[in-house]
Amino acid sequence: MTEKGETVEVGLIGREGFAGLPALLEQPQMSHLVLMQGAGEGLRIKSSIMLDEFLRGGMLQRIAHRFAYLQLVQITQSVLCNRVHEVEARLARWLLTSADRMESDSLHLTQEFLAQMLGVQRSTVTVAAGSLQSQGLIGYSRGRIDILNRPGLVGVSCECYRIVLTSYQRILKEDSNGSFSYVV
Repeated sequence: MTEKGETVEVGLIGREGFAGLPALLEQPQMSHLVLMQGAGEGLRIKSSIMLDEFLRGGMLQRIAHRFAYLQLVQITQSVLCNRVHEVEARLARWLLTSADRMESDSLHLTQEFLAQMLGVQRSTVTVAAGSLQSQGLIGYSRGRIDILNRPGLVGVSCECYRIVLTSYQRILKEDSNGSFSYVV
């Protein structure tokens, strides 16, 4: 976040992860903003408790290392994406990634929020979302976006979505209920 309050998305977290990774690196505060955008529950734990358990090694440490790797992949790919890809492809990537983290193809997101996440003007999101909607890829009305044609949306997104997805699929294992857990 800039001093003017400008923001851009660099990573999304679902139930496979957690905010506060700097605490495991023994850093007292984060230099970035974390927003909980979707419906659901967010749980808190004191960073000192998490750090103590992390330093013991074992399962938590292995999972945290895998999560840190996934965040690094996502952040670096997001920076590249914001620099070199067109807004429509970036919006498609962002919607797909959000749906993956939320485990739902129905997202409650405003144009203003999407503009902040993509680092563009709201009117730019309106045009890009309108294009995706006219192609039958998404349904969009008043803060709700439904992914109607996932394969088509993947086709419109840039390769950044597939690069991050491949890393997630390699690190996480899907069970018969469609939920993901770490391969440890």
